[in-house]
Amino acid sequence: MPRMVLLNLLWFVTALPALFVGFGIAQLLATLPTWHELVLNVWIVPAVVAALAIGGPGTAAIYHVTNRLANGELLEIRHFWPGFRYFFWRAWGLAVLDVGVGALLLLNVVFYWSLEGGAIKLLSLLFAYLLLIWVAVQGYLFSLLVEMDQGVFRVLRNALFLTIDNLGLTLGLLVVNAVVALVSVPPWAAALALPFVSMTVASNLHNKVIVATVERYRLQGRVFSGEPQKR
Repeated sequence: MPRMVLLNLLWFVTALPALFVGFGIAQLLATLPTWHELVLNVWIVPAVVAALAIGGPGTAAIYHVTNRLANGELLEIRHFWPGFRYFFWRAWGLAVLDVGVGALLLLNVVFYWSLEGGAIKLLSLLFAYLLLIWVAVQGYLFSLLVEMDQGVFRVLRNALFLTIDNLGLTLGLLVVNAVVALVSVPPWAAALALPFVSMTVASNLHNKVIVATVERYRLQGRVFSGEPQKR
């Protein structure tokens, strides 16, 4: 247990820049007369990309450590920084792409819903459906990255495949992720859960699911797109 808390703290340190940027954007949205003015704040994109240069690899690093645990090895914190370095570029790219897609989908939902006309609002519902798929994919992304050790676009393709091909499992992960979010986002809980517990629990669960699922597919003779890269 103490090692899991320390591991979560290491991740939390790397995630702090992204959390600060996210908090800043939320504060900005609260003060703007309309959300349309958000696009005028050009500092947001480079700030998010820069913050994810630490947060993305830090997330891959904690998944790397808990992936070893899911594969029957010991939980060893010393593997955090080697995982951070090894997955740095791919984890950064995956995090930027993930956040970028989520932000664009959310903006499209809000934008089309704010316009007049039923047909236009149908576009908002279409983007809302795509946003739901994006949320569902989150439980697979970084666990696939470290388990399959593949490139960013191949990870995304495999994550989408697993999301659609395992609807029951995907719904279960959505519920678990929602519970983790509920105890990690509100201020009354975030002060304890986010620094000490949240990501260790989430990454451990996601990795166990992916390890079992990949093994099941292999036993069935079904393979994912591409082969793992050699370390």
